[in-house]
Amino acid sequence: MKKSVKIAIISCIAIAVIISALAITVHLRLSAIEGNEVNANESTRHKINEIVHSISNATNSESTESPEQRASEGK
Repeated sequence: MKKSVKIAIISCIAIAVIISALAITVHLRLSAIEGNEVNANESTRHKINEIVHSISNATNSESTESPEQRASEGK
C-alpha cells in the first residue's frame, strides 16, 4: 500500500478513538450530574425513615413466624 493510504487509515482510526473517548467522558459526566440531582432531592430524614421502616418490617415478619416455619427455614 502507498504511504498516503496508510496515513489516512491510521488517521481515521485515531479520530474514531478520540470521538469514542469524548462520548464516554460526556456520558459519565452526565450520569454523575443526574445521580447527584436524584440524591439531592431526597432528604436525610427520608432516607433514615426508609431504613427504620425496612428494619421494623423485617423484625415484624420474623416475630409472626410460627416455630414450624422457623424450623423449616433452618432458624
